[in-house]
Amino acid sequence: MASLPRNPEIAEQFELLADLLELEGAESFRVIAYRRAATRMRETSSSVAQLALDGKAKELQGIGKTIEEKIVQIVEQGEIEALAKRKASIPSDVVLFMRLPGLGPKTAARIWKELGISTLAELQAAAEGQGGVVGAGARMVADRMAALRDAVVVARPAPDGVDATLSLRFRRGRGAPPAGGAEGRPPR
Repeated sequence: MASLPRNPEIAEQFELLADLLELEGAESFRVIAYRRAATRMRETSSSVAQLALDGKAKELQGIGKTIEEKIVQIVEQGEIEALAKRKASIPSDVVLFMRLPGLGPKTAARIWKELGISTLAELQAAAEGQGGVVGAGARMVADRMAALRDAVVVARPAPDGVDATLSLRFRRGRGAPPAGGAEGRPPR
């Protein structure tokens, strides 16, 4: 039998599912439940996949029957069924919109659905060309445009292979900047 997925790999799927549900406007309790479960999975030293297969993942705080079933789906199929369904209908870059300062899930969903923008490059072009994005006043538009200019640069893979998600999270202040700023440039 193939090796079981590691806890961080399982947690990533639950975090992405929470992001996609948030974009869809799902009930906040579901989004919060998946985020808390992901946090618990990362904090747990034993294999959450093995616990789920043994029917014992429910013993962990924040993990109930439904989440345990989804962990088993990851083990057996490689991905949560609900996640696969949502990934097929929501462009991957739209999730990255939520990582930008000033763009939450509601605004990200409106940009995607109402303006038809589904990539960071399209978002930057719209912000620069049209003078703004949906649901924002003049000052907020200026702030978002500045964030978009910076974020698109940061979203490009860094030489050391850091992916766009990590880079965009950095832009929201969730980590220390790399030495010499993004992509080796001096910080502004």
